[in-house]
Amino acid sequence: MATDPLDTPIATAIPSSSSAYEADERIAARHAVSLADEKWRTLCTQHASTFVAAERRSVAIQKSLQELLVTIEVETKPSVKKVGRALDPNYSGEDDDNEGEGKDDDEEEGEDDGVPIQPASALLADLAEKHRLRRRTLMQHSSLLELLELPSLMDACVRSSLYEDALSIAGFANTLERRHLMEGSSSSSSGKVSDKKGDGKNQNDQSQWNKKGDVVAGVVSEIRRREADLRRMLIHRLRQDVTMPQCLEVVTALRRLNGVELERRNNSKRKSSSADHDLEGVHAAMEMRLQVDFLEARDCWIEGGVTKIGSAQAAAVAAASSSSGDKGSSSGTSAQAEQILDGVERYRTRCFEIVTQFLAIFRGSFAPSPSSSSNNHDHSFSLLSMWTARRIQTFLTTLSSNIVTHVNDTATLRDALDAASFFASSMGRVGADFQPMLAPIFEPRLTEMIIGHWHDGLNGMIETLKACRDAGIAGPLFGTETTSNKDGTGRSGNLDGFEIQSSRTPAPPRKLLALPPLARFLNAYLGGLNELRRCLLPGASPAIRSGQSKLVADAKMALQANERAVLTPGLRGEAARLREVASKMKSEFDNCLEPYMTGCLEVALGNVDYAMKQAKVVALAAEKVRLAAEKLKAEEETLAKAEADAIEKAKSEAEALEKAKADAIEKANADALEKEAAERIAEETVQDELGQSDAGSSPEPQPIADPDLFDDDDDDMY
Repeated sequence: MATDPLDTPIATAIPSSSSAYEADERIAARHAVSLADEKWRTLCTQHASTFVAAERRSVAIQKSLQELLVTIEVETKPSVKKVGRALDPNYSGEDDDNEGEGKDDDEEEGEDDGVPIQPASALLADLAEKHRLRRRTLMQHSSLLELLELPSLMDACVRSSLYEDALSIAGFANTLERRHLMEGSSSSSSGKVSDKKGDGKNQNDQSQWNKKGDVVAGVVSEIRRREADLRRMLIHRLRQDVTMPQCLEVVTALRRLNGVELERRNNSKRKSSSADHDLEGVHAAMEMRLQVDFLEARDCWIEGGVTKIGSAQAAAVAAASSSSGDKGSSSGTSAQAEQILDGVERYRTRCFEIVTQFLAIFRGSFAPSPSSSSNNHDHSFSLLSMWTARRIQTFLTTLSSNIVTHVNDTATLRDALDAASFFASSMGRVGADFQPMLAPIFEPRLTEMIIGHWHDGLNGMIETLKACRDAGIAGPLFGTETTSNKDGTGRSGNLDGFEIQSSRTPAPPRKLLALPPLARFLNAYLGGLNELRRCLLPGASPAIRSGQSKLVADAKMALQANERAVLTPGLRGEAARLREVASKMKSEFDNCLEPYMTGCLEVALGNVDYAMKQAKVVALAAEKVRLAAEKLKAEEETLAKAEADAIEKAKSEAEALEKAKADAIEKANADALEKEAAERIAEETVQDELGQSDAGSSPEPQPIADPDLFDDDDDDMY
């Protein structure tokens, strides 16, 4: 048995290049077939549910078709039989009776019982009448086509904003309904009353009329649906930015649409012949509903224009400002302020525009007529009042949240207050001035900002004291006291001039420069008062005074706590200086800083009388301090002069003593020199005598060195 070359190895089974190519083609084909088989099985596995569902649907369709064929056969067989009998000229009613006795098909006979079979002439006349009606229908094909295309034509007019044409089609639908539906229903009801039994011809006419009424009713119902689309489109247009002429055009179209609806209600009133329909009341209700729809649509326009206040754009600006430096933070704050101001201006413009449009369009409906309801005027004005009150409340809520979130300086707060006040005064021209409602929004924020500045200064002072206390150093707590004049008070010596200056802006006490923590705290306090000058609201004065009292109490508690802390035994570092500065800061705060803070606050709040009184008190205190300083200075000068005289006297005595000592030393030195010279002379005399005696005894003088050279040196040494 020969082996298949494909089963043998390639190296041994392929003797030549052509056979190798054929073997490769076969292997590739077999591999492709196996891959296709696997892919087919995979697809079958994946779509098994689809195949099962398709199989089930095919079985269900076949079953349904079989049932339909059986039903058609059962329903059409008697008709076919009846037509065959009618067309048979030899057919008579007796044959039917005879055949009915011998038949076993009870169902067919039961269907034929009681139904007379008309002769062929009657059936042909009936068919001719139907053919004539169909020919007349075909001749009116174009008119019927236009009638059937009315809904699509109205839809095209609605989409193209052709409101006049769409309203004309809606009015024509009312005409169709009145002519073809209501008259047909009235004639059918009268026919039933006149002839309860009804013959075959009347029943045929009635069925034809019902069929025609069904077509017209379908067209009218489609047009009614297009009317709803037209109303929705008109209201949607009011949600956009429309001018006064455009708004008047839309409202006029809506009123005409209400007129179409009112006409239909009038037709239904005639049909029902009831006297309980109040068309004037319905018209007033439609007008009120139109006003409500108008205000709701314009509400959407306002909300769409003002939702950007402080939302995503403000967050993006804040993120950009936080990523950059100080310049970016200032630009981010200004951008947020501009955004708030722009939102307030946009809200003001749109609210005033809507109120103006409402009054211009619906002002005619405000005047009550004798035939209309007496409270229409009140209802219209109350509707506008309720809408205005709701919009103002929404604006105030949004403004309050934006101010709390994005306003951080009083300049921006002042700009927002000016914009809101202008908005309130503008709404006052239509009787909706809400300026008294702005104070509860701006005054708490102003108080919060001022007290925030003060607490920042207090926290800075507390942190400085704690850091110096923990480190045990007192250098940062001391400074150099600078004065502007010789009395050291830092104030003008003229009492009247000081009073005039203090009544406006009290000069800060210069001696606080010796205590830098208190000076920085005072700078923060004055910075808060400077912020208050930019946006001063009278209603915030009690809260600011209360905050200042609480600030003073907290500062005193902080200084007392610092004094107790530095008096604790075992304090390291410069404990003595820390205790000294703690006591000094407490006394300076009570005696100098607290009265000055109170006076500055009253001046900032505009209390000039209190400022003058405080200025006099401070001036008298300053005069007393000046006199005490002058007295102390005179005493110090006298003491200094006495000390200088004593020092001069002691110095002169010391100089005399030194001179006497120098003279004694000089005299002693002179005596010592005289004595030394006498001794030297005596020694020289003795040596001369000894030399002469030696020279007389020797026969020859020997040349020797002069001993006086060495003697002189030796004598000089002593």
